[in-house]
Amino acid sequence: GALRKAGDDKYDNYHLYEIAEGGRWTVRKGRDELELTQHLPDAGSGYAYIYQKNVRLTEGKTEMVLTHSLKNVGKRAIQTSVYNHNFLVLDHQGPGPGVTISVPFAIQTSQPFRSELAEVRGRQIVYLKTLEGRDTVAMGLEGFNHDPKDNQIRIENSRLGAGLSWGTDRPLWRESLWSIRTVIAMEPFVSLSIEPGAQFTWKIVYEYYTVPKTAPQVGSLTLH
Repeated sequence: GALRKAGDDKYDNYHLYEIAEGGRWTVRKGRDELELTQHLPDAGSGYAYIYQKNVRLTEGKTEMVLTHSLKNVGKRAIQTSVYNHNFLVLDHQGPGPGVTISVPFAIQTSQPFRSELAEVRGRQIVYLKTLEGRDTVAMGLEGFNHDPKDNQIRIENSRLGAGLSWGTDRPLWRESLWSIRTVIAMEPFVSLSIEPGAQFTWKIVYEYYTVPKTAPQVGSLTLH
């Protein structure tokens, strides 16, 4: 939607802005899909769009597909970025030993990443200890190419024998990891630049799968 400015022109992610125009939402439901459409009119700003999101379960597969489109129906170009938090919890288990995050590229960071909780091993991030209390593992990932093939992620938990992979059909603009005792959030950003009258689409495919279970090492888990 459209927010009302507060103070200077710089946008603050953590400020609660007044909604100037929430647009009009319509919802279409199917047996295995849900489609949401938002029409945002031009309220004098020059910005207007039609946004559509479709959530669909693939029959016969442990797969969920998100398709999005954003059509610029205003007078000004839309230049922004979009990402999913992707909060992941498998069987109520938080991050810890046995949990591995994998990407297609050799992971680099602008600041050296040192932590007794996790470490970078080439194309993987491996958790060394179970996150508790206010423990966090967070970092920006670099080293990717501007090719959709690098916008792929796998998170596996060998203690549970479960994994989740997802990929996007657009190249990465930015990528980050944030995790705490309850969730892992891998956040791939996609850049959008849409001229008036143009439309931008992107798709994300999620798939759950099983992996071989491994026995936990003694002392690696905290039991409750």
